Amino acid sequence: MNDRRDDERREVSAADDTGMFANQELIAAAETLPVEDLHGALPDEHPAHAAIDDLHAAVREPKPDARAIERHVGSLRRVPELEATLANWWDAPATQRFISYIGQIGL
Repeated sequence: MNDRRDDERREVSAADDTGMFANQELIAAAETLPVEDLHGALPDEHPAHAAIDDLHAAVREPKPDARAIERHVGSLRRVPELEATLANWWDAPATQRFISYIGQIGL
């Protein structure tokens, strides 16, 4: 029990100026947004390409906003060609931990 708390204290102590805990960006990187797959699922002229790029930019922000990311995902999940790929990424535990963490620290 104390070992776990010691580990948590070390992570909090190692937080950077954004408030993200040490290695949190690695959690996000573990389940990266499948940008190429999403773009590849659409015809070149499809308007959702811009929305995919907006989501990608939101995820990679230095101070990501969980609500903005969730809005992008909700919008893109309405596109039938993207729904399954996006759902797999969004529902992955690593993605949900990332969203939860940035929501908890108020980014």
